[in-house]
Amino acid sequence: SGDKERREGDPNAMYYYGNGRGLDGDGNYRLGGRRALNKERFLQDCNESGIVVVKIEVKQKGQVTKASPGVKGTTNNATCLTDPARRAALATRFNSDSKAPSKQVGVIIYNFKLSE
Repeated sequence: SGDKERREGDPNAMYYYGNGRGLDGDGNYRLGGRRALNKERFLQDCNESGIVVVKIEVKQKGQVTKASPGVKGTTNNATCLTDPARRAALATRFNSDSKAPSKQVGVIIYNFKLSE
């Protein structure tokens, strides 16, 4: 369900809207038909690395109303990574879209790296 039997569809999608990929080309913001207007970053305060996938819910006006870190695709669930990922996701704003569902679901993928 969610992909309408399309090869490029997202089988985890909750809505048949958009193509499941962000418009800004970096591949980290996946909210069909939307573009991230600001991309907040919060640094981790531990010696950990890994990927944290945050499920987000976004209103038509572009505000992120809910952020749940640690969903499928996450490689490190350390609190010192999931907390800044959640804060950054909640601070992100997307373009307004009056044709979008009242609650659109997507993900933001944060890749935390150790300092070199």
